[in-house]
Amino acid sequence: MEIETADEVAIVGIACNFPGGDGIDNFWKVLVEGKNCTVEIPPERFNTKEWYDADGNKPGKICTTRAALLDEFNSFDNHLFGINNMEAERMDPQQKLLMECTYKALEDAGVPVESISGTKTGVFIGLMNRDYEIMASRAVNEINHYDGTGTAMSIAANRVSFTFNLTGPSLTVDTACSSFLFALHYALRAIKSGDCEAAICGGVNCIIHPRTFVSLTKAKMISPEGISKPFSKKADGYGRGEGCGVVFLKPLKKVRFFVKQPELRLVACLNFVSSALIMTIPEKFFQS
Repeated sequence: MEIETADEVAIVGIACNFPGGDGIDNFWKVLVEGKNCTVEIPPERFNTKEWYDADGNKPGKICTTRAALLDEFNSFDNHLFGINNMEAERMDPQQKLLMECTYKALEDAGVPVESISGTKTGVFIGLMNRDYEIMASRAVNEINHYDGTGTAMSIAANRVSFTFNLTGPSLTVDTACSSFLFALHYALRAIKSGDCEAAICGGVNCIIHPRTFVSLTKAKMISPEGISKPFSKKADGYGRGEGCGVVFLKPLKKVRFFVKQPELRLVACLNFVSSALIMTIPEKFFQS
């Protein structure tokens, strides 16, 4: 079967770091085995003993002590990317994960860092949580000149562009849970319109502060067990998790295949519904 390549976009490289292990092989293993990767939130993130209460209605309290967390957290070889120790200390861990996964996605695509330098490659990142910024803003006396870039959402994409010397569009998208989908949508449009010749597209999230848990607890949106139970009568909220995934995209007509590939179509389907009774409730029609 021939693949029409006129307007198609291919995933030529992929990398991820999710609960259950670093890399796409570990992620696939988690899916195949149906593994539950939730764990007790360790004190290194925040002290759940101070924040937890079974009565989620109590002010400032959270109703769960569990989340799906990375095996290794905030371990970053900053010198690999030409970043000094002082700057690395003031970087949001989400920026670090994006840098690592971008490097690995290019490696997976067989693209040397030197060959992509100076190309019109865009960077499109989906990111919504700002735990590190919340923490850093409270330690006012420790703020230095690296905090501005270390906590800014825009820099999550811009740092990737700067480090790898990419000259295409560079932007971070926050549309809550659909952030990566919208980033992918804009990446596809940018490639097809000629705004860039290739694109790095990723999504990232890190859990290091309880504030979001408090808000979700008050909204009755978080599961006390820390587990999502879609389509189940036992559903009692969703479970939070962290991780990072990055794909490297190129026009299919510019990709040289060495083996016969199945036909794949990369499409981002998006909508926004204003007819729902409450903003956080999905519209049934668009979920079907």
